[in-house]
Order: sequence, then C-alpha cells, then structure tokens
Amino acid sequence: MPSSSYRKQLFCHEKIIEMKSKKELRHTYRAKRCQLSIAREAVLNSMLLNQFMKIDLSKVSLLHVFIPIEKYHEPNTYAIINYLQEFYPQIKIVVSRSNFEDYSMRHYLFDTQMRFEKNAWGISEPTAGVEVAPSDIDMVLVPLLIFDLFGYRVGYGKGFYDRFFSQCKVDVQRIGLSFFEPIDVIMDRNELDVQLTQAVTPYHIYHFVNE
Repeated sequence: MPSSSYRKQLFCHEKIIEMKSKKELRHTYRAKRCQLSIAREAVLNSMLLNQFMKIDLSKVSLLHVFIPIEKYHEPNTYAIINYLQEFYPQIKIVVSRSNFEDYSMRHYLFDTQMRFEKNAWGISEPTAGVEVAPSDIDMVLVPLLIFDLFGYRVGYGKGFYDRFFSQCKVDVQRIGLSFFEPIDVIMDRNELDVQLTQAVTPYHIYHFVNE
C-alpha cells in the first residue's frame, strides 16, 4: 500500500472508499477525542460499557485490560473492571507495565490493593504484582485511536500491543475499544500490524475475519 500521508480515494462498486495514513488518522482522532465534552464522553463511556456487556465471556479466564490515559481521553476501562468484578468474579483481570526502552510490556494480576504510579508519560502502571505470561491470556482489551473495516487499528505508534500480541496464543481475542465508528481503510498498514478479532463502539460490535 502507498505510504504517503495524503488522502487517497478508491472507487469500488460505485462507492468512494477513503483511505488515510496512520499519521493523518492519529492527528485527527486525537483531536476528536479531546474535543468531546465531559458530558458527551460520559455518555459514550456508558454506551460502550453497554455494548461490551454483550461480549461472550464464557470461555475467558484471564482478561487483559488497559488502564486509561486520562489526558488522551481514552475509554473508561475502570467501568469495565467494575462490571467484571461484580458479574464475572471468576475472571482474573490483568494489567500491564510498559518498558519504553524496548517497547515491551510485563503483565500482572489486578487486585484492589495493587499500587499504581504514573510513569514519565502520565500512564498509571502497577509497581509490582503476580506476573502473568502473555500466552495464558484469553482476551485483550486494546487501546486505539481509530480502526478500519478490516480490523486494523491506529494506536500511538510505538508498537507495544503488536509486540504483545506476538507473545500471545494464536486464538487470543483482541477487542478494540473506540468512541468512533471505523473508517474504510488504513492506507499504510504493514505486515507487523495485527488485526483485531472484534471492536466495540458505543453503537456496534464489529467482528473480523483474520487475513
């Protein structure tokens, strides 16, 4: 696929399909999230939780949840954690700590006594805990800025989650959480990008067939 940052339009069955680069999408959707009012963000988070409640969790034992970065207005996963603890106490929740030197992550069982601290980038992370192997995790809730109709996502550009996925089992469920509906196509995705298996928005749940 072309890697330039300008917009490109393709014509398919008389429909205009708009393709955008990751750089352009990152800029656009960061701005869109920051422009959400507190009230609108609260509504979207409530709707997102309602959609997540439709996800089949019957075969999930270990579920990885990202801790939201408040300054980036990420979806409120604390509400999902509360939901899981109340209705699925048998599911163990996993959270991670990032290493910005090699862009790796370490994963720990979440508990209410766990201590968190903010790193240099303002991300709350566990200071210690019971470590979990990525290969044991059944489902991962994935942060993103936007995704496309093929299940590819735009993150923050460091590749933490793509590296993480390479350590997970083949059938791990990768579920993106987004305030926004998908675009048609991310034009400059590459062979290192890992597809989502599902994506949840305030209005829909999308299912993807792995390529």
